[in-house]
Amino acid sequence: MPLVALALALGGAFAYVAWRRRTRDRLKRSGTPIAHSERLTALPEYRRVLRQYRALLAGVLVAAIIASGVGVLLASRLSTVSVVQPQSYKRDIMLCLDVSGSMTDVDAKIVDTFASLAKHLDGERIGLTIFDSSAVQVFPLTDDYDYVAKELTAYRNSFQSQGDSGLRYWTGTDLGQGASLIGDGLASCVTGFDGSKSSTRPRSIVFATDNYVNGSPLFTLKQAGQFATKGGIRVYGIDPVDYSSGDGLSTVALEMKQVVESTGGAFYGLTSTDTVPSIVKAIDSREAGLFTGSKRLVITDHPNVLIVVGLLAMIALFGLLWRVRL
Repeated sequence: MPLVALALALGGAFAYVAWRRRTRDRLKRSGTPIAHSERLTALPEYRRVLRQYRALLAGVLVAAIIASGVGVLLASRLSTVSVVQPQSYKRDIMLCLDVSGSMTDVDAKIVDTFASLAKHLDGERIGLTIFDSSAVQVFPLTDDYDYVAKELTAYRNSFQSQGDSGLRYWTGTDLGQGASLIGDGLASCVTGFDGSKSSTRPRSIVFATDNYVNGSPLFTLKQAGQFATKGGIRVYGIDPVDYSSGDGLSTVALEMKQVVESTGGAFYGLTSTDTVPSIVKAIDSREAGLFTGSKRLVITDHPNVLIVVGLLAMIALFGLLWRVRL
């Protein structure tokens, strides 16, 4: 566009000069001679006014050229084009919830704990998998926190109403043999992560269960813990039992504690006020992994300087026109 505008300007200037030349010759032939006019044009005051007038006309021409040039550049969208590959540091967190019959009374509280946990995260991807005799992925790893909050609210309401209103939380989790197959549930949550062990995203599982098995799972809890460790995944266990009475951990709770700690994770009681802050702190303590996004073409406009120059040129132009009285 600037080249086209320059060509049009040069063509217009050539046409104007040619027109002025013909007009001047015609006026000389048709004009009336005035004797001794040089006495008027030789006066100092006349020459001063003429110089001032010519200077103002020159200023008008320069201001008009600048304003027109800026307008052409703005219309041609002066910009730079670059290819960027955005990088960010992310973590992946899978929420893993036992929805078997023994967990019915506490699942709503656990989902609230999950929702509270999600509010403290920024940039991490979160997924949710529920299990009983079989596992169901409620939603895959995502950083759409509005969607995460919506889904967690829907499941909390379902747990509170025992499935009488809204969705039936147990749908798809009762297709296996037995119930509360803890090892299979944890193993299913491990497979919910994308990528391989070499992925730069640190991966964690927040695992909520009472660890009461009723059936013959394909994976024991210990084997599922080893599977998580092999994948470079830390497991943070949440037990719904209240241990504030000081009776100590039960056998099943002790087994769960040993397994999650063997992955580099930790064991927490649901009723502890430090559960959510401790899990968030533990996850944040792991160095976030470098994630490289797909390449994108970025066009960046640069109108700021041109707008200022154009505005000043227009102000100068109108001021000079008013002064010249054209």
